[in-house]
Amino acid sequence: MTVFASVPAVGTGQDLTGDIAAWTGSEPLRRLVAAFGGSDVLFGDDRFGDEVARRLERLDAFSDRWDTRRGAERNLAATLDLTPDQENLVLAAARALGLVHPVPPSRARYDHIFVLGGLVRACLVRPAYAAELIRSGTVWAPVVTALGGHRPFGGDEPELARRAGIPAIEEEYEALDAGTRHAFGLGNPIAQEGATSDLPGGTWSVRTYEDPSGLRVNVAAAPSSVPAERRANTADTYAWFASHLARLEKGQSLLAVTTAIYVPAQQAAALRMLALPFGVAVETVGVIPGDVLPALAQPFGPSQYLQEIRSAIRGYRNLLAAQLRN
Repeated sequence: MTVFASVPAVGTGQDLTGDIAAWTGSEPLRRLVAAFGGSDVLFGDDRFGDEVARRLERLDAFSDRWDTRRGAERNLAATLDLTPDQENLVLAAARALGLVHPVPPSRARYDHIFVLGGLVRACLVRPAYAAELIRSGTVWAPVVTALGGHRPFGGDEPELARRAGIPAIEEEYEALDAGTRHAFGLGNPIAQEGATSDLPGGTWSVRTYEDPSGLRVNVAAAPSSVPAERRANTADTYAWFASHLARLEKGQSLLAVTTAIYVPAQQAAALRMLALPFGVAVETVGVIPGDVLPALAQPFGPSQYLQEIRSAIRGYRNLLAAQLRN
């Protein structure tokens, strides 16, 4: 079995460009590219920002062959036809690049914890993990926000919702609200706001709760930055969270909660949309769904890891471009 040394997460060093250069030039990624017919020429020779930007441009184009979604939701993605050697290498690279094993939070206190929504499992498992982190005394923050969108269920999501005990729910926001209320033991909201739109990404909502300890919990569905074209993506959600909900101030610390496989890509978006413009410290931690709620265990295969390695490459490309503009 192939084993690589772990690659430090982007955002944990003193030099963001250097972090991106190290991750994108690491041995596991080089070996992965070679296994799919790529040349080491794709990586370039140095760590300067412009050259790393060109490296990311080349890797973005190369990794198109790993895109199994083609615009579809993740649960509707295709599966790649891989050899056993390729499968083994993909899993080894994914482990080293930070997509497999959860890493605990590095701090005990944060100014804000935000939980990212997604498919049905995410809407239930991630709030449960955030609540457990707080209940166990691992972390604390005065406010928690679950961030999602008004996205109708698709594929196997209605069946998963039924198995999870929420059969009447047909969209992400309501599933995230149900998962958050259950995880934190919340009653009725103390405040609500929002707007309804006929545009694909124009509707937004916020429900605010408070538990007996005084912890404030928001469940929010963000609008899209291009509401006529699509629903909100991760970057839209972060930007709206910063401007509408959190009112971020320089020097604050934030903890994002997602699923382990998505940590690198979603950390890249958090650094770009929150850390760079607002001067805050952002950390993203992941969870294995079955570790929190065994009934919602979700094995990930090589095709899914390749898709999310590609997402991370694209996320770091956008992050570096923003860093070089600053």
